[in-house]
Amino acid sequence: MHIARFSLDDQIHWGIVEGDEIRTIEGDLHDSPRGGRRLCALSDVRLLAPIDAYANKVVAIAANYGDKAGRDGPGIFMKQPGTVVGTGDPIIYPRIGVRIIHEAEVGIVIGRQARHVSVEDALEYVLGYTCVNDVSAGELTNNDVGAGMSLRWKHFDTFCPLGPVIATDIDGDNLRIRCRVNGQTQVDGNSADMLWGIAELVSWVSDVMTLYPGDIIPSGCPGVDEINIGDVVEVEVEGIGVLRNPVIADS
Repeated sequence: MHIARFSLDDQIHWGIVEGDEIRTIEGDLHDSPRGGRRLCALSDVRLLAPIDAYANKVVAIAANYGDKAGRDGPGIFMKQPGTVVGTGDPIIYPRIGVRIIHEAEVGIVIGRQARHVSVEDALEYVLGYTCVNDVSAGELTNNDVGAGMSLRWKHFDTFCPLGPVIATDIDGDNLRIRCRVNGQTQVDGNSADMLWGIAELVSWVSDVMTLYPGDIIPSGCPGVDEINIGDVVEVEVEGIGVLRNPVIADS
């Protein structure tokens, strides 16, 4: 099932995407939703990021591929609400940007309130998955270290495209992840290579903060590369779809 948040007639709605149609949601959005009556054609709407960024949070995971290096868990950081955009929306290249990078990831969408959840039970709290591009200003990582570290390289507006939909009933621990820039594949990985799997991530984060229905956990990226003004970046995750965003200059 594909769940979408979209704009229609200047109003924001949630619905179920079935082929070229959008249907209303029967039941609770975050608890076994099902498709109802036909609402409109998919071509009639503008897809939005599948999160209300001012009501829910994006809790991102760092360093979840490669080498554990003796760590007992991954890093955790937040993406501020202004980073969130949907498919088709532009990524704004910051005025002070020098090396901006894409980070294609699987986003875990929470379906139930979770606090101190065990690894064994964690998947029961997952509604589904979405595509994430955890855009970063790579050159600032060295500038922001030390006592005043701010992680500002993660917080520029538009630096967290999400979408195009939330996919349910797929295995988040075995999804192909690709990132293309101007049609050329730059990253081709799989969530099976994560150091900590989906259930471990949900459990790990829930020990730090309460997770609420609609929160999203980007799970880390298998690779990065540079993007520039004028590029079109596509994040494709198996079973979910393609998250596509142009890169534009800051005005």
